[in-house]
Amino acid sequence: MFDLLIVGLAVGSAYALLAIGYSLIFASMRLLHFAQGDFMMLGAFIALSVVTGITSNALLTIIIAMILVALLGGLVERFCYRKIPYHLHAPRIVATLGIGMVIRNIASIVWGARAETLPDGFFAGPILEFGSMQIQPSYYWTLIIASILMTLLYFFLNKTKAGLAIRSSAHNAEVAELMGINASRSRAFSFMIACALTACAGILVSPMTFIHYEMGVALGMKGFSAAVLGGLGNIPGAMIGGILLGLIETFGATAINSGYKDCIAFIVLILILVFKPSGLFGVSEPEQI
Repeated sequence: MFDLLIVGLAVGSAYALLAIGYSLIFASMRLLHFAQGDFMMLGAFIALSVVTGITSNALLTIIIAMILVALLGGLVERFCYRKIPYHLHAPRIVATLGIGMVIRNIASIVWGARAETLPDGFFAGPILEFGSMQIQPSYYWTLIIASILMTLLYFFLNKTKAGLAIRSSAHNAEVAELMGINASRSRAFSFMIACALTACAGILVSPMTFIHYEMGVALGMKGFSAAVLGGLGNIPGAMIGGILLGLIETFGATAINSGYKDCIAFIVLILILVFKPSGLFGVSEPEQI
């Protein structure tokens, strides 16, 4: 039971980073970014290239991948999403689907269609033993790294001027502009942060799955399910939603059948949309007519 708890928390932590990306982009740009899973896949592939060609240091590999994916996200936001008028919701969502397809096709050309894995020992460390149970390094490192990133994000958004500018722009861009805040710059910065966190999520989940150019499709929807579960646009809710989804998926797959593991996230998504569309921690907004 304890080993399942650790696995569920580790998987949930990776989902939480992905869900935070969805919620951060939605809160700042009012955009359902369905290419988020593909940015996660890109982070995993970049890490694979870095660790095989530049350095085997896991921490340095994660930092490089996060920076590169963040820069790519900044370019996509600047030259793709920003060009579409803010009030055209459907075209903006379609654009995210198109960006996802482009990223997947580029990844299949650059890295090929064969599934890859990070080298053994990428997450170095001893195997933790609790009686007959063994906890692999990848699981506890996932918990540690995700916890550090979520803590840093919390302090950044709540204790720094740049973070407060992002929150102000997300709450009311017009008022933020009147206060001297560059709302466009804040949106771009929040988008880059979301992409960086997503890239890290792709690296953390890689030891638990294969790196493939289509891995972001299913995992991206799981991250979206976690974001909806916690309340889309609510950052703390995304953290909790990701961890809850990881636990539900892990224990549910053990109790029912591991073959139904990928269905659990979508069942949770459907139930939340039917019974509590605003999520566990979201606030329902009145419709303006």
